[in-house]
Amino acid sequence: MRLPTLFKLSRNKSYNYTPRYYNERQERIDKLRKAKAAKTDQEYFKGYRKKSYREDWKTMKSMDRNKNSRLRFFVILIILFAFAYAAIKYGKLDFLL
Repeated sequence: MRLPTLFKLSRNKSYNYTPRYYNERQERIDKLRKAKAAKTDQEYFKGYRKKSYREDWKTMKSMDRNKNSRLRFFVILIILFAFAYAAIKYGKLDFLL
């Protein structure tokens, strides 16, 4: 018999899991399909893959930079047009038009 204590002792948590349904044939068929798909993907990309991963990384990085720079350019252009419109409409720059 144990003595009473103020601290609760931790116990291992356990559970009882039983799968509801298992079809061994279907599992084997799915495994074969995945293996065939992976094999066809490897054959398809075998001739395509000529660059190294480092070169791919650099190209993806430069593409991201180009995308970001184009987006930044258009945002700045829109802001400048908005300021120009506001300056012409509400400012005393009517002599320019």
